[in-house]
Amino acid sequence: MDNTENSLSLKILRVLLISTPFLFTLIYIPGFTFPGSFPKAIFLYIAISIILIAWLINIYSSGVVVFKKNWITIAVFGYILVLFIGGVGSGHFEESFFGAISRMTGIATMLYISLWYLIASSVLKPRHFTYVFRALLFSGAILAVISFLGLNGFGLKAFSFLEQGGSLFSNNTFSGIYYVFAFFFGVILFIKEKSLKWRISYALSMLIILTNPDIFNFQIWQNIGMIKEIFSHPSLVLGTARASAAVMGLGIILTLVLYVIHRVRVSALVKGALFSFIIVVLTGVSLWFVGSTIAQRGFGADFFASQNDVHRPTAWKQVASGFSNRPLLGYGINNIEYAFQDTLGPEIPFIKGDKWFDKAHNIWLDLTLETGILGVLSVIILFILVCWYSFKHYRDTRDFSAPLVLLLLVLHLIQIQTSFNITTSLFMIFILFAYVSSFSREDISYSVPYRTRSIILWVGAVLIIGAMIFTAIIPAKHSRELVGALTSANFEKRMNMYKSSHSIYGYPADYAYFVTERFTNAWLENPAIFDNPTAREGIATEYNAMIDLYEAHYNQYRDNLRYNMNYANNIFIARLFGVDHLDRAGELIARAQELSTRIPQVFWLASLHAKYTGNEELAFEEALKAIALCEAVRAKFDENQLGEFCGVSYSLRGFLEKTKGLKNKLYFHLQTI
Repeated sequence: MDNTENSLSLKILRVLLISTPFLFTLIYIPGFTFPGSFPKAIFLYIAISIILIAWLINIYSSGVVVFKKNWITIAVFGYILVLFIGGVGSGHFEESFFGAISRMTGIATMLYISLWYLIASSVLKPRHFTYVFRALLFSGAILAVISFLGLNGFGLKAFSFLEQGGSLFSNNTFSGIYYVFAFFFGVILFIKEKSLKWRISYALSMLIILTNPDIFNFQIWQNIGMIKEIFSHPSLVLGTARASAAVMGLGIILTLVLYVIHRVRVSALVKGALFSFIIVVLTGVSLWFVGSTIAQRGFGADFFASQNDVHRPTAWKQVASGFSNRPLLGYGINNIEYAFQDTLGPEIPFIKGDKWFDKAHNIWLDLTLETGILGVLSVIILFILVCWYSFKHYRDTRDFSAPLVLLLLVLHLIQIQTSFNITTSLFMIFILFAYVSSFSREDISYSVPYRTRSIILWVGAVLIIGAMIFTAIIPAKHSRELVGALTSANFEKRMNMYKSSHSIYGYPADYAYFVTERFTNAWLENPAIFDNPTAREGIATEYNAMIDLYEAHYNQYRDNLRYNMNYANNIFIARLFGVDHLDRAGELIARAQELSTRIPQVFWLASLHAKYTGNEELAFEEALKAIALCEAVRAKFDENQLGEFCGVSYSLRGFLEKTKGLKNKLYFHLQTI
């Protein structure tokens, strides 16, 4: 490796490794695809594919392949193996592999990030991570400036397209998570840096991040008089990303504590014990928080009660019981929707803020339910190894960045007690893993014969490009066509889109939900435009195409409660335009009831199906079952905590009473399924 230290191929590889995190953070392309975070993952897949090819070229030119000699790499790929096994065992491997299209945090993302880690830990020296951290700190400062100009800051019109927080993450919780990483990258840089100019630039960047509206309450800047209220109500300083803002403050305090320990003249063993104690206490507090919330007594429960949040504790309590269904391997990464429907009780839909949980919104529950005991153990082993190599490096070098890395990992663990990882935060974690792995002084190197090098280069390049096309190019192309079809007002384009979507992979449920909802909302908002024979004939044709799309992917989702209900609901809508698939709707509703009878939606659909097929007695019976669920829940919550689902159940019964005996074609619209 030393002989090729300054080779052109190695320099190019380093530039690609360092620039990818910086560009990835800033990538945001509204309109490229319908979810805002989708282009980030697509960029990452393509960028890492290019890095892999550059790595193969470097191996070809140098004749040597080098890896760091440590157990972290084995643990990382052991975790990926567990994800593969869990995904296959879940019966929903495609969903585990890709994840939801709006986030793309499946096995594919984990594999790409792990490959970046593998190459970066082998090629980059600890000094090179100065450039990585510097790029991420400055990208965080750029996003923080945009946050000042957006919704919760100065509210400039040019930034009105950003819906939350003014950040480019489409959600201020996600931007807050990134700001914590970026800020503490700055702390690491500030401590290691000798140049005054660089230290000043780091300090300014950290100050911008610390005071942006997602972290610091912008109203204080607008009304300085609020400062005196902070002493009686400290939480006033928290910005829109409240959990991240609180963790930022906690992290600053603990950094000072760690630095004092670092400077005290005691043995490295004693310092390591003190560092470990802090980390164990923080981890224990996070576990205590979750446990008390699920038990609905103690610190966690009191915290949510103070926030008037009954939805999340109720969801945690219900979903946590899903662990007993699949304890060893879990439901598969990104398949928590199945754990959710297995344990779903009526409390969740009836509480205000009802939603289908695609994540538990807690790192411990997500990890346990998605990956089971094996996944939890693999993560624990990985974390212990990172701790071991960090402390070993600190013992040998007194490099204060090593305990800071561990503090940052634990701070992130606390930060996502009420959230979940996205592609960005996962990438930051693996960047830290690569940094710790680069501490190892020993390498494993293999000399590669010239003929073998050629085979590796060409076969590897073909496989990498094929994987990139499969995981990035085709999904991006499909999504681009989808957006173009739905925004063009062109009937033929939409029909071609429905037909081509029969063969899509990875995200068919998301596509089906999205296109049907958009189309239905469009004609509901302007019904007069479509009230003519020609338009109604076109709508009927289009709903037939939508139903065909649902049917094309039904075998994949037949045990998905939400898919069955959405499919049946769209058949009800299509019925208005002469598209008769009520027999199929009956089958779907029966399947939905096999999956769950603990939520009102299945009874709404069963009631309407009975009404539309002429069985009014059964329609009333099913509607009353939905009302019974409401009444059982009503006693547990006050009226301010209940959402609209009770009202829907009673409105449905009123609809049945008013239309009893009528023979014309009737319809009751269910906006929320």
